[in-house]
This record gives sequence, structure tokens and C-alpha cells, in this order.
Amino acid sequence: MPRKTRWAVAGTGSIAARTLPDLALTKNVEVIAVSSRTQERADTFASEFDIPRAYGAYQAMLADPDVDVVYICTPHGAHFAMTAQAIQAGKHALCEKAFTVNAAQARRLADLAREHNVFLMEAMWMKFNPTVQRLREIVGAGTIGAARHITAAMGFPVPAASSRFWSAEQGGGALLDLGVYVITFAEMFLAEAGEVTVSSVLGRIREDGVDTRALVTLAAGEATAQLAISIDHTVIPAASIAGTSGSILVDMPFWVPKGFDVYPRGLGPGAPQPTRVETDPEGTGYVPMFRAVGDAVQSGWTEHPAHPLSATIGTLELVDEVRRQLLDTHYPARGALEPWDFIPELP
Repeated sequence: MPRKTRWAVAGTGSIAARTLPDLALTKNVEVIAVSSRTQERADTFASEFDIPRAYGAYQAMLADPDVDVVYICTPHGAHFAMTAQAIQAGKHALCEKAFTVNAAQARRLADLAREHNVFLMEAMWMKFNPTVQRLREIVGAGTIGAARHITAAMGFPVPAASSRFWSAEQGGGALLDLGVYVITFAEMFLAEAGEVTVSSVLGRIREDGVDTRALVTLAAGEATAQLAISIDHTVIPAASIAGTSGSILVDMPFWVPKGFDVYPRGLGPGAPQPTRVETDPEGTGYVPMFRAVGDAVQSGWTEHPAHPLSATIGTLELVDEVRRQLLDTHYPARGALEPWDFIPELP
């Protein structure tokens, strides 16, 4: 039996604290190190989660020869540089969502990972959720006919004190925090119909570049998707898939659902009762993804087929287009570069 993959966690904020218990439940993973901006914070976090090594500098952690995989849990604006440094140090990397702040940065990281022959993936845990995987199987089998209309929505009023969400420099806004979820969900079922494009966008973006809400229509062949996100008001976290002969209603929240109901003949009069599909959760939902990454690294893979880098790049291309349309609508004469429009020099 191969040894466990040895992981280091970069960042000690809310995402790291939320996911560490699931990392502890993942049998092929061992968390051996954590880094933070200060040694004090790293020591406190390491003590809280029983991590043996604590680093007050990210570069010092990357120099640890025992680390196989770096799990990056910092704000979006730091993802590109930190992931690039991990790759250049010869480490495999799992980077939280949004993977980068634009598609150009994602393409650069994909190229860099190939150059260094290391595993790289965005932490899109939704795709590894067993309920979502079963959902994809049932839709793919044609149970509701060909998928024609997908809906997905999520949103909540974010307090002003949550500076990361309201900071353009840190990659704040609804699109990078929430948009990647709804677009990824839609793409899973639209892709079979053809190339996915942004058909229309309604929303609001502030002059500092932080988008606060968006209602997006995607199109692919004969299929469409309607997606809603917001950080300034509540949006019901629901999702559905309607096909040519039936439909599916997904449990809330759709990105980590317990199950879903299949209506093979739709919802009209005389339709039979739905078929209920459920799966058993592991931890809070991250375990299947962490296990998949551990297996991939042990197998010598550089990407995971369930969520390849091309999928991440495709989602970010759509995010870029939604942002462009929002900017054109609200600031048609705006010519200055946005914080997302550049690729920082690699360290």
C-alpha cells in the first residue's frame, strides 16, 4: 500500500479551518505543515488542528522536502503567485476557488504545471460530491431526455466587515466567490449541447470593479441556463435541470446536496411521483475531493479527469465575459485596466 500523501496548508483563515477536519478524515492524506503570514498565527493554527510543523513564511514551507502537496486557502488575489511558487518548488498543488482571478492566469499556471510535471487542480469539491456524480450519471443516461434548461443560484448579503469580498485587490465580488459554482454546475450539463457562451447579463458592478450581483444566461446549442448570484441580497441556493422528457430538482444547497428528485415525465398533470436519489455524505463534503487528489498524486497524474484544468479555464473564460459585459453596461467609457486584467510577474 502506498504511503499517504503529505500535505501542507497555505493560509489559516476560515476556508482552511472549515476544511481541515475533512482532511483529517481522508485516509490517504496526512497534513504535516501549515504556513501563515506570522509565526504566531501559524503556531496557533497548528496547535488547534494538531499539525506538526508551522511556518511563518510560505517560502519556508515550500522548502520543506517532506511536503508533497500544497493546499492553497488564501484570498483569490494571492492564488496565482502562490500556486506558481508551489509549482516552481516542485510541489503538487490544490488551489481553492476561484482558481485565479482570470482565465489568462489559469492558462499560465496550467502551462507551468506541465513544464514542471506536477499535479494541479482547482478545489471544485462540488464535482466530487457523490450526489452530484450520481446526478451527472442519470442525466447522461438520458433519464430526462436531452438537457435543455438548467438553473442554479446562490447568494447572501455579505457584511461590510468581510473585507475580502469587498476588495478588488483581493479578488472580491460575487463572480469569483459564487459565480464559479453556478457556472461550473451549468457547464456540466450544457457542454453536451455545444460550445457554452454568455447570452445575456444583468447586474451591478461598482466603480472600483467589485461586482455585487449578476443574472446570467448561458447558451449551448438548443440548451440554456439561467444563473443568479449576489453578495448584496439573499438568493435561494437552488438548482434544477429540465430535459426534453423530464426534470430534476436538486436539494439545497445545490453545491453539496444530500440528494435530488427525478421527474422522468416532468411535473404536469398525471405525472408519476418522483424517484428519490440520495447518497451518504463524508465529513462536511470535502473528503471525496481530497481523496481523489491523493489518489491522483499517488498514481502520477498531473490532472484529474473529473475536473481537468481545461474545465477550470473554460469557467473562468465565461466569468471574464460576464465581467466584461457588466463593465460595458455600467462604465462604457471605462478604459483603465481592472485588477483582474493583468498577470503578475512570476516570482
